[in-house]
Amino acid sequence: MLAAALTNLPDEQAAVVSPDLPLRANLSARENIALIPLYQKHYDAAESSRQAQVLLDRLGFADIAEKRDPDMSPSERFVTKLARALILKRPKLVIERPGAMLYDIPYPGFIRELASRVDGSAGMWEILDFDWNHSLYD
Repeated sequence: MLAAALTNLPDEQAAVVSPDLPLRANLSARENIALIPLYQKHYDAAESSRQAQVLLDRLGFADIAEKRDPDMSPSERFVTKLARALILKRPKLVIERPGAMLYDIPYPGFIRELASRVDGSAGMWEILDFDWNHSLYD
């Protein structure tokens, strides 16, 4: 499903949130997010951590910064994956099968709420889901 949607996009065009892209279980939410600017943008650890915390704050989940993957709820895990994708600052964000990750809450509204907290996100988020779930996003 995901591969077909991303076939025509260069790697630097899309960030992905997927059940197939796990978090590092031994790292906190903030550390999982901070890995991106640390290794891809070559920021130092303090700046990477600061950027990750700012993003968690903006999403309304500042309190999960120190939680590790095994201690997170499904929605907290999703927010961490989302922040990890958003910190890439790519033109498109693809969320694959959100129901597989957000089985603890009514997820279409939750995703809309998160999108409203991120500046400039209108039109850049694409949800890839099973055909029978498309009516959830109208």
